[in-house]
Order: sequence, then C-alpha cells, then structure tokens
Amino acid sequence: MEWPDSPLVGLDFETTGVDPLSDLPVQVALVWCDGQGGRRHDCFLVDPEREIPEGAYEVHGISTARARAEGRSLEATAHYLHRHLSQAAARRVPVVAMNASFDVTIAECLFARAGLAPLDWRAVIDPLVIDRRIDRYRKGKRRLENLCETYGVSLCSAHDAGQDAAAAVSLARAIGRRWPELAGLEAEELTRLQEGWHKEWAVGFHTWCLEQGRPGLEESDHLWPVRCDRRPAQASEARTVSMSLSLERGLTTASRMAVRPR
Repeated sequence: MEWPDSPLVGLDFETTGVDPLSDLPVQVALVWCDGQGGRRHDCFLVDPEREIPEGAYEVHGISTARARAEGRSLEATAHYLHRHLSQAAARRVPVVAMNASFDVTIAECLFARAGLAPLDWRAVIDPLVIDRRIDRYRKGKRRLENLCETYGVSLCSAHDAGQDAAAAVSLARAIGRRWPELAGLEAEELTRLQEGWHKEWAVGFHTWCLEQGRPGLEESDHLWPVRCDRRPAQASEARTVSMSLSLERGLTTASRMAVRPR
C-alpha cells in the first residue's frame, strides 16, 4: 500500500510564539487517520507555565487564564506525546506536520525538558517542504490555508491544532495522489529526501535574503525535521552518511518529478 492510502498521524501545536527552540505549547493535537476515512482526534490544551503573549492570543484565541485552568502540565504533555509518537514509530505510521521543523522541534524540546529520550523521526511527511520542491515555480503563499486551496482540501478553522493537524493529513494525501513519483516512495525514503530538499531551499533563501540586505536564516533554520540535534554523535554521523547516499539516489528521482500530476 502506498503511503497516501496508509495510516497517518497528524501533529500540530498552537504555541506561545514562533520560536520552536524557546516557545511552548498551549494546545496540541494528534489526529490518527486510518486511510479509509476513519479519524480519532486527541486534542487538548496545555499550560505553558508562563504568560501567553497578546500576539499569540490574537492568533489562536487561547488565553493564559484558560490554559492554566484547562491545560495539562508540560511534563504530562511530554510523556503523553512521547508514548503515543513512539507507538506510531513502532507501527511504522508516518507523522504528518505542516512546516514540520516547527512542530517536531517543539515536541523534541518538550521531551528534553522532561528528561525523555529523543525520538527517531524517520518517517515524517511535510506538505510545505514537498510542495515547495515539486511545484517550486508556482507563485503565491504556501501557508496551510493556501496549500489547502491549491489542492482542494477543506480547512474549517485555521489555528486550531486539531483542525490544522487533520487538514495537514488530508493535504499530504492530496499531494501524494497528485504526484505519482511521490506516492511510489517509501515514507522513510521520502523523509530523507525532504531533509535534503529543505536544506537546499534554506541555503537558497538565506542567500537571497543577504542579497536583499535582509537578515539571513539562523543555522538551526537549515535543519529539518528537528532544529536541535539531540542524537548521539555516533548515530548522527552514521545517519548523515546514509542520508547522503540516499539523497544522491533521491535527487535523481526528484529530477524525474517534472511537474507531472496524475
């Protein structure tokens, strides 16, 4: 079974801000999709144990008072996510996250704070990274709502973690079904490819920013799907070698992705 038709789990956070290395969740969602239309939403509020800035509140509508009254603790959230995402990895269920380097990094920083081991994010599907690579010359923004419109996916309420996670899964399936070269890849191979695609995009965007007299990207912005590397050095080195070899093969595959939708 190709990954667009297989079980997927959507991951999304609403947070105190836009820096995944320092900001904290106020809402989290795991949306389990079985590939046959069935869904299970696990969505809840989180107490970030700090004030939620006004700017963040204006985006998601979750106040400090509400998060404190209704939210789970950061530690309980970390253990919950670690347990369920570990189960997904054991069952080879890919994680779908729009702009995964944000949400996956939020998760990993939570795990680090709680003293939990890092997860092996070997099967991650990021609609943003994929669309930015395979349809790179299309004009316009590539936010979740924009991509949903492009691929004909319904998004009921943006900036609600449950709605966003569900839409990201539907979007990933729509992208995979439109581009047959993607659907034919194993999820783990696609993950390695996305790591390279994101890095290539980051290098190009960083260069463009400097040419325009604007600040470039931070070093961590070049990393995907985790912007803080918590892997043991030996494992990281071995994975880098493996990724490089796979990426060489993958870029050959990518070169055949000549904008050829179904």
